[in-house]
Amino acid sequence: MNVVLLTDGSPREIKVGKRKIKFKKTTPRNLSAKGDISRLVIQALKAIGNGKVSPSDEQKILELLKKERHGDLIHDIGIAPEWMQRIMKKAL
Repeated sequence: MNVVLLTDGSPREIKVGKRKIKFKKTTPRNLSAKGDISRLVIQALKAIGNGKVSPSDEQKILELLKKERHGDLIHDIGIAPEWMQRIMKKAL
């Protein structure tokens, strides 16, 4: 298993035994999400891509987002790109 972490520092990869930890550079805005679930959802949607989210993926995402603290979800919807906001708002 390899681990990928987002950072506002320099991108790099380190090896720990047989495993690799990859630090990927991102903007501070991407690190400002408050909710544990919505933070992961934003990154997952970014990886899937705009217009490529299947109905079954969207349903799974909404089920997860309904477990997020309401205040954190509201905050994180506000920092997500517009196309992600349309999906995430359905969980409210």
